[in-house]
Amino acid sequence: MRNIYLIFRRDFLGYVKAWGFWLSLAAVPLFLIIGAGFGYFAASSSPVRYYAVIEPATAISDAIDAEFSRAEARAAEDAAAVAEQMNVPVGEAEIASTSPRKFIRVDAPARTIEDLRPYLLGERKVDGPSGEKPLFAAFILSEDGTALQYWSSDVNVSALRYSAETAMRDLSRRDALIEAGLSADFLRTVDDKALPVTEFRVRGEAEPAAGGSEVTMADRAPAIVAVALSYFLWLMVFSIIQYLLMGTIEERSNKIFDTLLTSVKLPELLAGKLLAVFAVTSTMMLSWTMFSVVGSVYAATQIPGLMDTIQPFIAVLTDPGLIIPALISFMLGYVLYGAIFMALGSLCDTIQEAQTLLSPMMILLMLPMFAIFIAFNDPGSPVIDYASWVPLFTPFLLILRIPSDPPLWEILAQMALMAVTTALIVWGATKVYRAGAVHGAGIGDLMGMIKGAVGIKPKSVG
Repeated sequence: MRNIYLIFRRDFLGYVKAWGFWLSLAAVPLFLIIGAGFGYFAASSSPVRYYAVIEPATAISDAIDAEFSRAEARAAEDAAAVAEQMNVPVGEAEIASTSPRKFIRVDAPARTIEDLRPYLLGERKVDGPSGEKPLFAAFILSEDGTALQYWSSDVNVSALRYSAETAMRDLSRRDALIEAGLSADFLRTVDDKALPVTEFRVRGEAEPAAGGSEVTMADRAPAIVAVALSYFLWLMVFSIIQYLLMGTIEERSNKIFDTLLTSVKLPELLAGKLLAVFAVTSTMMLSWTMFSVVGSVYAATQIPGLMDTIQPFIAVLTDPGLIIPALISFMLGYVLYGAIFMALGSLCDTIQEAQTLLSPMMILLMLPMFAIFIAFNDPGSPVIDYASWVPLFTPFLLILRIPSDPPLWEILAQMALMAVTTALIVWGATKVYRAGAVHGAGIGDLMGMIKGAVGIKPKSVG
């Protein structure tokens, strides 16, 4: 154990003393803060744009204004629903202030596109509620009334045109209803009479008091936490690639293995290195977790009622039925992938050779991510049931299946299969690592080692 500890301490301190480690540690929370601030700034600083409508009457202008009003009402309803689900009290004025209208109709300064050109190009400005600005766009009804032309110097911003297209469809429906002798609001009235669909969950006899109650955040929390833990494991496995590959290549090229193996046994060397990289990635993950916890606690102190939303997630994280399988999956999944990456890294002499391995490694890691997406949308999918028996997928998918209450025998069987597969991979990785680190074998010798491991003799030459 002392030798394993010494290898662990040597590698761990070597990683954490590097500037790259601290930059990586600070990069994620920093990028999250910058990204959130940038998104908020982009949404809040989006400029107000003026548009004009040239038509004989005001039917088109009124239809476009009505579409903007409906969009604002839908956004307010969605925001209120999210706030209600999170138990956050938000007033109508606060919701309205978060989404001010960015397109404002003004009186047309001219009637033809030739006369409107200087306004659309910014050479002249029009007066409006937000002061003098260039005319962003103009809608011109064709002379025969069969087309609405959209003129603008900016072809990249399409929100106004899309809103106008929706408004024209609503206007056409309204005119058709009126011609049929029905009210212009007939369809909306019919939609308002539709029965609301309220989601309930059928509960077992162990929960008689809550049986048939409406679905709350507490019901969704297990699945959300399972997805977060599964992605957490994937992110940890993804982050170990650079450490294992780069560290192994450096030590192989500098002949450090020869010195280390004079003092420790190869299994001790592998165990110490895996523990060191696990400690490095765990340090990063725990730091990011603490950042999230501190941010959540701060948000809870600033937003009344938010703590009620957080509590179901805390309850799930303390549930042994989820945490114990998750921890086992974490440990076995890490050792499984770590042994694979370390063994492959021991076969590389240069960064260029390692880069040839990155593509298949990325494909290997993207397959579980695709399975995570499928499991999030449909945890009971047969694809997930079958894929969870594949040992390379089991660490991720077993966590995702726990909230769906799979049979206990399946959980135990998949854990046992994962443990046996991990042991076999560690055994094979030790052989490859010995061949690469000690005997100087390269990537080209990998296939020969695999054939030798399964008992296939190489073809004789001559």
